[in-house]
Amino acid sequence: MTHSLKRTRQELLKRLGLELGREISAETIFFHEVVAHKLGLNATDTRCLDLISRAGASAVTAGDLGRATGLTTGAVTGILDRLEAAGLVERVRDSSDRRRVFVRPRPEAVSRLGKLYEGVGAAMMELASGYKTKELELISSFLEQNLVVLREQISKLS
Repeated sequence: MTHSLKRTRQELLKRLGLELGREISAETIFFHEVVAHKLGLNATDTRCLDLISRAGASAVTAGDLGRATGLTTGAVTGILDRLEAAGLVERVRDSSDRRRVFVRPRPEAVSRLGKLYEGVGAAMMELASGYKTKELELISSFLEQNLVVLREQISKLS
């Protein structure tokens, strides 16, 4: 079916609810694997680095990452070991509780990772620029609700 043909509601629901999500998910994973490979890591490692980076000034612990990702403590420890060995994060002991360890990105890590994502970011901004404000609001709402669904499913499966 081409885009010039009008789709029925059922066809659109199937395409949006089942097919496109799977295709976008797969391509996103493949993209992140290519980026991660450039850093000698895997996609889960770089996605965790992104979570750490987006936390900004907030302190992130291994437990925080486990809760955010649904990964086990052992898996998170392995990820942090790889990120630290690659020089992308550092572990810092809490000054008030020496048992507690925070993870923060190294400044050069944010720069290295950012350079690998510049192209896709620019292309996505160009794509989004072709839509009217009302269309962007609708797309944004749909994607925000996608995140809610995914987070609920992660929680259920974890």
